[in-house]
Amino acid sequence: MPKDHLLPAILVLLLFTASSTYADDSLEFKGLKIGSTAEELRTKYPELICSDPKQEATRPPNETLKKFWERKQTEGDLFCETIIDGRAPPTALSEVAGHRIKAIDFHFIANRLMYAYASLDSMAFDDLIAALTIKYGLPTRKDTEEVHTRAGAKFTDTIFYWKRAGATIRVSKYAVGMDTASYSLSADNYWPEVARRRAARAKATGKSP
Repeated sequence: MPKDHLLPAILVLLLFTASSTYADDSLEFKGLKIGSTAEELRTKYPELICSDPKQEATRPPNETLKKFWERKQTEGDLFCETIIDGRAPPTALSEVAGHRIKAIDFHFIANRLMYAYASLDSMAFDDLIAALTIKYGLPTRKDTEEVHTRAGAKFTDTIFYWKRAGATIRVSKYAVGMDTASYSLSADNYWPEVARRRAARAKATGKSP
């Protein structure tokens, strides 16, 4: 093959190899994939605090917390979470893409990870998108949404998605306000299950979901 055709051929081969690699890689969140067990999570990150909402609902100090844990049962059977202390030395759990995480939580149903979520500073957004693109290739989709605050201000949120093998990564630049981004991994059947549970709870209590 002539030398002037060799480089393009090599580039095409590399791109094909990279695309194949991305297609075979399952999405993960802090080293955990959808379907990971709670035991795997606790082994990897023992600093997380885990709560069973059914058990918590039976021993609340007040009615407000009782109702909170009853509602949480629609989102999972077990929750493992923590708020990251910004003054503490960084750990494998506390950072992503070189930026400090503010809070992180994992939702399990039938002892399988179905949803994981982290909040971090909006300044981390570009670095997180770059890191995910290097790992998984270009995003599957990009959306923009106009967000209105209670104070009357409005801004445009940017959201990127990676979808693969029954799971979705979602990164939002302005999840709560102008200073907080969100990063999550969810099973594609997680939110339909949450909706089903909420409808069942609403029917049982005689209230709309």
